[in-house]
Amino acid sequence: MSLLLSSAALSLLAGVAVWIAGRRDPAESPLLTLGSLMTMLALPLLTLLPKVTVEMSALPLPDSPAVSSPAIHSIVVIWAGGMIFFALRILVDWIGLRHFRAGSALSKDPVIAQVLRECTSQLSLRREVRVKVHPQAPTPFVAGLFRPVIYLPERCSQWERDTLRMVLMHELGHVARHDLWTNLTARCACTIYWFNPLVWWLRGKLITQCEFACDARVIAAGTNPGNYASALCDIAEASALPASAMAMAGRAPLRARIERVVRCRSKGHPFVIAVALILTVSASLGLSVIRLSPTQIAMSAPGTGIAEPSELYTAEELFLRSSARAFPVD
Repeated sequence: MSLLLSSAALSLLAGVAVWIAGRRDPAESPLLTLGSLMTMLALPLLTLLPKVTVEMSALPLPDSPAVSSPAIHSIVVIWAGGMIFFALRILVDWIGLRHFRAGSALSKDPVIAQVLRECTSQLSLRREVRVKVHPQAPTPFVAGLFRPVIYLPERCSQWERDTLRMVLMHELGHVARHDLWTNLTARCACTIYWFNPLVWWLRGKLITQCEFACDARVIAAGTNPGNYASALCDIAEASALPASAMAMAGRAPLRARIERVVRCRSKGHPFVIAVALILTVSASLGLSVIRLSPTQIAMSAPGTGIAEPSELYTAEELFLRSSARAFPVD
């Protein structure tokens, strides 16, 4: 139960911090969102740390009924059932991606190979990234944690060289930023805390921020913002994409991306993001380590629940209290 309460409090704090940091620029806080989700993933391990008990004074209260063991058992069973369900969804998506990959063919277009080398060199990317063409690819996307592959639709042979460069630059940006691992981290957090809507909101926010960051990288490479916005509109035909993939025109809101590309909004201060991330991590440690223990005074007597003074104080304390003067100044 303490883990559920700690995760709910931490997700609320992280959601507020991400919302405040993203009010000026939606792409300002990808590290804050990712750090919040990674902290929530580490929360079950943090609960194993030694506890620091903090006693709090409380009024005399009757004994509150504890949560019954069958109720706790039911909560654990429901939680575990949800985790198994969403873990199976990740497995099904991985199997579906393998079947999808089997229907693709390695690109043999020399123009695509040349543009790929140019974009890889410009991003200083040392990892080998292959390009495959799939007849059922709705939009360009990249998939593969250890061996990333960029999948292009068959109509890519009709694209202009500038459009092809923007597409490959965007997808290679996901590889350079390790966004595929970021997406997996967010999905694992949603698997553990599937019952918490704030965690799902943080995952959607993180995906959007990754797309914003790759858009900014393409613009910084010298691409005309207007041409890039037009390319986004032309390619935005994504329907059903693999959940483990990152697409140029995928699940992120297209309108917000185009507005940001055209306006070229500047980022805010990274100091605010660092402070918010430190506060979020510190709060998670506090929720995991500190244990509040209210001090209750048992006042019960035989039959009525009120204890006798002799049961609360020693004989010496009773003598001092009975012999003490009520008004010592007199």
